[in-house]
Amino acid sequence: MSFKNNKFWILRFGGVILSGIMLAASFPGIGQSTLIFAALVPLLLSIQSLPNRLVVLFSWLSGMVFFGISLSWFWQMINTVDIWLFKIATGLAYFFIISYCAIYFIPFGLASVWFGKRWGHKSFKKNIFIMAIMTALWIALEYLRGILFTGFGWNLLGISQYTNPVLIQIASWGGVAAVSAFIVWMNMGIFLTIRQYVEHKGFFLRRPHFELILGLIPIALSIVFGLQIIFGEYVIGKPVHVGLLQPNIPQLDRRDGNASKNIHDRLKMLSLTALKARDLDLLVWPETALPGYAKLSFSCKKLVREVASENVPLLVGSMDFDDIDGQRHIFNSSLLFNGNDEPITTYNKQHLVPFGEYVPFEKLLRSITPLDIDFTAGTEQTLFKLDESPAFSVLICFEDTKANLAREAVRKGARWIINQTNDAWFDPSFQSEQHLAHSVFRCVENRVPMVRSCNTGVTAIIDSFGRVERRLAPITSGFLIGTVYPDPLAMHKTKYTEVGDLFSKTMFISSLSFFVFAGWNFRNKK
Repeated sequence: MSFKNNKFWILRFGGVILSGIMLAASFPGIGQSTLIFAALVPLLLSIQSLPNRLVVLFSWLSGMVFFGISLSWFWQMINTVDIWLFKIATGLAYFFIISYCAIYFIPFGLASVWFGKRWGHKSFKKNIFIMAIMTALWIALEYLRGILFTGFGWNLLGISQYTNPVLIQIASWGGVAAVSAFIVWMNMGIFLTIRQYVEHKGFFLRRPHFELILGLIPIALSIVFGLQIIFGEYVIGKPVHVGLLQPNIPQLDRRDGNASKNIHDRLKMLSLTALKARDLDLLVWPETALPGYAKLSFSCKKLVREVASENVPLLVGSMDFDDIDGQRHIFNSSLLFNGNDEPITTYNKQHLVPFGEYVPFEKLLRSITPLDIDFTAGTEQTLFKLDESPAFSVLICFEDTKANLAREAVRKGARWIINQTNDAWFDPSFQSEQHLAHSVFRCVENRVPMVRSCNTGVTAIIDSFGRVERRLAPITSGFLIGTVYPDPLAMHKTKYTEVGDLFSKTMFISSLSFFVFAGWNFRNKK
């Protein structure tokens, strides 16, 4: 088969679909993470020599399959809203999200075909350059997806490797983007090798295909680096004993005012049992664990007083409010209590979820969303301090998918992180496992441990190397008791903590510069 022959449409179409399936299968849900290292190859092979309009269509279709499967948990929201208009809006939102994310496959597909037409992939030196530019382009596209329109950096390629702590330690230098880069680099090495066997004859068929070998080198080096990091010598700080609640309250029950007493009773029972099980330094409830306002509701304040004490502070996820300039502002907050009615420290969530916590284009879209109020975004990260223990910061809900927020917290002085989450909107599904995967990378990037208290799961303790030490099964009610070992304040910050997304930004500038220059050159030659 020659790529210059536009026959074999079934094979081409099948390759496009296969790439999407392989990508989706690499993430939590199916969890075959090794597939990711060759998942882009069927797409790249299938679109070669096609007209641009078909390249656009096929690339987008492959992205639709990938995100359609890996984000299929979004459909579960239909069961957590009780008005048909909202159910329809949820379905439309799902289609919009996967369609939008799939768009980022198009520039990658077009670039691969452009290189094939211009350079032919015969030269080893040119192939190295193609591998570099295509890798840079993919990282640039992932970076854009993570920042544009509030950002949706869910399921970046590197996230698929969250169960491989040795491989992902390179994230302490370049973030999850560094792992994504190695994955794309490997895919390009396999693709260029296969293409030479299919397209060329004679010397180009017989010559050693160093592209494949070259594709393996960064992965091998990353593994060596990871082994050195994990088995190196480190000073650990004072241990902190934590209790993490997973009450497993269905979302519809949380919206039912008559269920408040049952929710309170479950929180109280789990909390008192956890406190009896072991001496704790901190007890943590998940995001918006209380159905009312912790500082306003009499029943909520009574429950907090019964659980919290000076000896064991209580971190509560709750709605909060403040009157600013004569207007009441509502926040999704984390509040630390130590036996008093008023919290000693408060953090207000900074990264709000569109349509979940506020409505963009309010006049147009308010009527098709279940929201009757908008939350106000917090403005800064907060340091929480326990007696004689290193400071910690809180990330609420999907904030742990925003690498910059965790980095900001560590730069401010946090030596461990707490994630409070309510994923009941999407459970039962594999969404909670994917959410956990993102938390793993925040630990590796900043070399800090994290504990997660999640309403329906996955409640877990993650060490500073991204290893999940303890966890609860999703969709179960219970508590998790464990110990974290925050690094002392004197320890050096990671390179990622110091420079942030410099690697991604460099990839973006490099790929943009190349294609602008190439386009300008091509235009002048016409």
